Amino acid sequence: MNREGKYNVVLIEPSEIIATGISAIIGNNPQFNVTQTSNDPTYYNSGNSDIDIVIINPTVVDYNDRLDIRSWLGAGNTALVALTHSNYEENVLRQYDECIGIYDNAARIIQKLRNAIEENNKSPKNDINELSSRERDILAAVAMGKTNKEIADEFNISIYTVISHRRNISQKLGINSIPGLTVYAIMNKLVDMSDFK
Repeated sequence: MNREGKYNVVLIEPSEIIATGISAIIGNNPQFNVTQTSNDPTYYNSGNSDIDIVIINPTVVDYNDRLDIRSWLGAGNTALVALTHSNYEENVLRQYDECIGIYDNAARIIQKLRNAIEENNKSPKNDINELSSRERDILAAVAMGKTNKEIADEFNISIYTVISHRRNISQKLGINSIPGLTVYAIMNKLVDMSDFK
């Protein structure tokens, strides 16, 4: 929240028409202030601790690799709101504190922004903390390209236990591909780029 008691909002939306409309709706409310708008998520300055909410159109993120949006943006405990034009998988939307649809009216949009702040304050998202120590170890091994048998031998557990851990990791993170898990492990410093030779 800034000095004037307003929540600062960053909007990442590729459509200028939609970005202008959402910015106008938010700007008309005395509780919120749009500080940045962009069509490029890399423009977002995650080092700016004055940002309370990031509204992002999920289409600007490549979900083929199923990476974690919060880590990718470097959003930390900033509230994340999806701005949706169509339907998305539950695994995608679960990463956000709230979801605004383009057909929501002004009152509903403002209420959803308030809900996002509330939800984020109640339970800040940090998926890496949801993983057990063993799950983090197994995720690192998967990222290093080890097979289930190699992981089982390394940790002295059965292949079935490895498969169970991998299933739990995928469910918790919402990432189902090995490349996606690898990116997640690198971004959360479970493995280092220098480990890949």
